[in-house]
Amino acid sequence: MARRMLPWLVALLAGCTGRTSRVEDVPETYRQPRAVVPPVEDLHRYGLEGVRVGQWATYQEPRRKVTVAAVAREGEAMWFEEIDEGEPRQVSARRVAPGGAVEKAFYIEIYKDGSRTVATPQPLIQGIEPESSGFREVRREPHQERVKVGGRELEARGERVRFEDLDGRFFDEVLLGSPEVPPVYAPTKAGGLIRRSGREGETRLLSFGTDAKPQLALPK
Repeated sequence: MARRMLPWLVALLAGCTGRTSRVEDVPETYRQPRAVVPPVEDLHRYGLEGVRVGQWATYQEPRRKVTVAAVAREGEAMWFEEIDEGEPRQVSARRVAPGGAVEKAFYIEIYKDGSRTVATPQPLIQGIEPESSGFREVRREPHQERVKVGGRELEARGERVRFEDLDGRFFDEVLLGSPEVPPVYAPTKAGGLIRRSGREGETRLLSFGTDAKPQLALPK
């Protein structure tokens, strides 16, 4: 006995939907990947005084590797880039006023294959000054080391400070800098930061230079 095919199956196999499919051109801006844009504080947390355009420094923080670079001047303001050196590289370009206020910021992500997301404005949030730790300073003394950074040997000068926490435990904090290091990340009495270590871990200088170029095309 012959089998009868259901009407809806006939229509499906025949492609009889009543419409003809079309391929439409997608605007270029929609073809590029878009990132989830993180907010940025409205207060510049890095060095500002004495910084010159082109200076940059890369540091290993306890939880990430980061580069801070001074890439352009606009009137009295300066454009800085903070680059989280992960995968993808996360670039935040910020226009900073002389007093340290972040006036505007833009964000992109750069992938290993060279592709990048669309530059997008970053929302600004209020920066909060850190509260005092309440630790008691026990001793402060000068400290210096010779360190190698990117094949160069530097004389690092600073101080070692011993603190006592609220439970009576002691710990040391060491802060070292050099005038040869650009002060773009964190200035010290001796110059740009080379190493900072203490209760929360260590931040150390990996490389530095004076040839920074913008990773993000700055808005006009």
